[in-house]
Amino acid sequence: MPGQRRDFLKQLFAAGALPGFFARPEALALLLDPQAVKQANPDYDGESQDFWSGFTAKTGRSAIIGTGRTRGLGGDRTQPVFLHHGPDGFKNAALLDQSKLVEEGDVMVSVNTSAVKVGEDDLKTFDRLQNAQLRVDVAQKTAILPIIEAMAYTVVGAMRSGAAAAKSGSSSGKSSSATKSSSSSAKKSSSSGSSGSSVQSISIASDAAWQKMQNIPLPSGEGRWALNLEAQKKDSLFGKVLEMVVKEGGMFAPALGLPGIAMTALNSFNNLYGALHAEPVAVIKSNPVRVFATQEAIDSTGSSASEIGAILLQPGTYILMSAGQAPTDDDLKKLTLKQDRIVRTADANLTGDELDEAAADVDVLKNVTYVSFDVQVKRASLLAGANTKSSG
Repeated sequence: MPGQRRDFLKQLFAAGALPGFFARPEALALLLDPQAVKQANPDYDGESQDFWSGFTAKTGRSAIIGTGRTRGLGGDRTQPVFLHHGPDGFKNAALLDQSKLVEEGDVMVSVNTSAVKVGEDDLKTFDRLQNAQLRVDVAQKTAILPIIEAMAYTVVGAMRSGAAAAKSGSSSGKSSSATKSSSSSAKKSSSSGSSGSSVQSISIASDAAWQKMQNIPLPSGEGRWALNLEAQKKDSLFGKVLEMVVKEGGMFAPALGLPGIAMTALNSFNNLYGALHAEPVAVIKSNPVRVFATQEAIDSTGSSASEIGAILLQPGTYILMSAGQAPTDDDLKKLTLKQDRIVRTADANLTGDELDEAAADVDVLKNVTYVSFDVQVKRASLLAGANTKSSG
């Protein structure tokens, strides 16, 4: 029987049947037998299993960078810092002006993953292990209807090594900016004999799973947001899964999408997701962080966002990086944002490959990995009075 389960697991992934399967809780017992999973994954990692099996049950915290150190770090260097860039420059998302939030009620948000800048040390790790994943989770706090569960919007993207990205860019015949940028960066790295740092666009316009992140209802204006970025051994079972389903494209390519999935189904997926990991090297690691998109929602806590490690959600660009790599406030004052890339103010007029090179060449960010998101928040009229069932 374990052998049959193991074969079924591989066939399931190869068929790309995950979203529909995890919507059927009665079928999950076939996959979630611990012995079958361990036998299918010889590199089973107990710590990863523990983290992902409790992923939605725990609340992450956003760290706050300062002039000399990072507050809220607590010894965890992979804890995320959420920065917001707007007319006033870079500000920690926990310290935004609360009066600029939507006043009250429900909201509709879009979380558009835009660009990834990989620091020098992390790029060497990614190229060495040749298997990295970028995972984005946005979840509702309460459901739209009391008779259904709160929903989550989850996407896991696979990262190609520099050599693989260059090969893809030269052979696929596609002309997307992500492909050209990845190929260019990889070739420069190869010719210079150094990994260097890399800046990539994430092309999501044609992928339905990522498009679902553009239309996320947050009843009562509250939700949770997590970003996890890590490398794993190339021959890990999850790496093989991603190789089977990854699409042609840039450095990161959409691989697995679970948009609008019920929380119980997401928990079941997380159990399997953690069981398939193999010795991960985390760059950014977090349980879902509370987000508040309305004044009413944050007021109801009786605390400020910074006190509870939450963030305020308003239109603009959000940049997420690890607390251990984050620059100081003074460093950020010398920088600006162009096409969702952090550059020196003097380089703000650059475009194309020159802009990517300038973003990779910022001294204080040489060893910083970050992911940028274009976020929109709009007032919405969901089902009034129905927001009663919480995701926990």
